[in-house]
Amino acid sequence: MTAIRVFDGKANPHEPFWYFGNTLEGSEEPVMELYGYISEFSWFEDDITPRLFKDDLWRYGNGGPITIRMNSYGGDVIAASVMSSILREYPGKVTVQIDGIAASAATVVALSGDTIRIQDTAYFMIHDPLAVFFLAALNIEELKRLANSLQSVKEGIVNTYQTKTGLSRDRLSKMMTDETWMDANRALDLGFVDEVISAAQPIPIQLPNNVAVANALRNYANVPPAVMQALNFVNVPETQVSSEPLLTDDMKREAQSLSERVSLILKKEEHHA
Repeated sequence: MTAIRVFDGKANPHEPFWYFGNTLEGSEEPVMELYGYISEFSWFEDDITPRLFKDDLWRYGNGGPITIRMNSYGGDVIAASVMSSILREYPGKVTVQIDGIAASAATVVALSGDTIRIQDTAYFMIHDPLAVFFLAALNIEELKRLANSLQSVKEGIVNTYQTKTGLSRDRLSKMMTDETWMDANRALDLGFVDEVISAAQPIPIQLPNNVAVANALRNYANVPPAVMQALNFVNVPETQVSSEPLLTDDMKREAQSLSERVSLILKKEEHHA
């Protein structure tokens, strides 16, 4: 199956977006970095990229303890769910260290760790799953089925959050609907993380140099001031943030990919109905 691009970027299909780098100071266990998107391409019906992820996890971790350092605004929720399952099945201890931000789908991966640490300058954000439509034509019945699909995705995410925090489903559901940003101490108080740590040189909040992501963050209702301050340094051409942007070939291609992806999801649901 042809890989479906869901986020604008320069990655190639089935290309790792994770990186095994240097070990943490005072530790010999391997470190995986998840900085950036949780996949620019959807893992829907993809069996190649998950296999690469699992193979790398075992190649470097060898079944022993491993640390995952994270600074991600999220990405493809399907990829996040599969990665979470792979990490939970891994026999070694998985420590997740949130260096900057764990938001949206990235939180699903973060909570797959046995121990979750967060820098005292970092953030944790949860919100309702969403689908971004741009020139995708859907009728009423298709929109209803898509809404049901998103609700199912939300229920699965709530399961993950509830298992970790012990908070009620109603409270977690409302927190997602309200788009809840938590600083390190708030995330600890609510049970999303296990430990707040301080670094001699904190990881700065870095936003992708990507117009679509920058605009999406500006449209969030509750973005912390520190994140918005970082956003001011993103180089976004003035013509690309107007209320009526020009339709480039890339935009049209992305809209077509989105429409095809939605159609595939709906057809698959009809097949299993």
